[in-house]
Amino acid sequence: MGRMSLFLVLGLSLAFGIIGFSMRGTTNYLVEAQTGYSKYIFARNLARTAIHTTLRAYDRSLPTIPTSGSFSGGSYVVQHSEIGDTLWITSTGMYADSTYTMKTKLLRTTKPFPQVSAAIGIRATPVKFSISGQAEVDGHNWDSTGTNLVGYGNVPGVATMKGSDSVTVTKAGGDIDGVPPVKVDTSTIDPLPFLDEYKLNADYVYNMSGVYNSASWGSSSNPAIVYCNAGDDTSFSIKFTGNVVGYGILVVKGNVQFNGNFSFYGLVVVDGFNTMVQFGAAGTPQVVGGVIVAGNAGASVMLKGTGSEAKIKYSSDALDKARRIGKLRYYSIIEWYE
Repeated sequence: MGRMSLFLVLGLSLAFGIIGFSMRGTTNYLVEAQTGYSKYIFARNLARTAIHTTLRAYDRSLPTIPTSGSFSGGSYVVQHSEIGDTLWITSTGMYADSTYTMKTKLLRTTKPFPQVSAAIGIRATPVKFSISGQAEVDGHNWDSTGTNLVGYGNVPGVATMKGSDSVTVTKAGGDIDGVPPVKVDTSTIDPLPFLDEYKLNADYVYNMSGVYNSASWGSSSNPAIVYCNAGDDTSFSIKFTGNVVGYGILVVKGNVQFNGNFSFYGLVVVDGFNTMVQFGAAGTPQVVGGVIVAGNAGASVMLKGTGSEAKIKYSSDALDKARRIGKLRYYSIIEWYE
């Protein structure tokens, strides 16, 4: 019995030793597998981060798109090219000894945009409209700089929702030109559904009454969003003087006056109850693109002009550039390989 007991103890010891060794091996394998999977996932996330970083750079119209970067001990490299609105992006994330590559083909798409069917499209009714001096509204299609006529794509000078409002505009007199100069057009899009996004994404915000001098808002290749909010009390106003140049989308609410050498290229939206936009008697204020007066009762447009005139010139090119603001674009996946 003593010898048998000894053999039994030795056998059990050997069995438990084998089992323990196997368990330790399994545990080590699981740790290695978990570590390897974590490195794989981190490299994959870095590759995805690289794509998002590249798209953000495109949205912001950066002069140089980054081709590499690092994050939390890992790194990534990016190759990108574009033809028109189509982007090809190849990104590789690297973490420890793991790498992960993504290849994508994307289409940059513009979000819905309130199309302008006249130099001034008026949704508000009844409308308050006045024009005096040498102020000019022109529905002929100009290039994006307002320098040369395109030769096609002409629109009315002013479009209203009702015949009675067209009569109001016509009786205001002044220099209104277009095809025809004044027209009833109920298809004019109300910009109100778009305004929240424009206001939330504004690059420049003026929300206190006062006089503002020289300013520069965006550029022809990198248009911006501007929000001038003087409120509904027209006894308070925002007034611009001096040299002001802007490109993109300008949202105006309240009593806002543009004087001096003011030039804006793109879409101007007049929003809000008691809103009054004045192109003053001084200087050479102009809008090249289009103006929409939102469908709020009480909105008014007052145009004055002396010297070289206050002008509103329709330009489909300037409007097209405005709708391509990076913040207002999204991406459709054509191909995505991992």
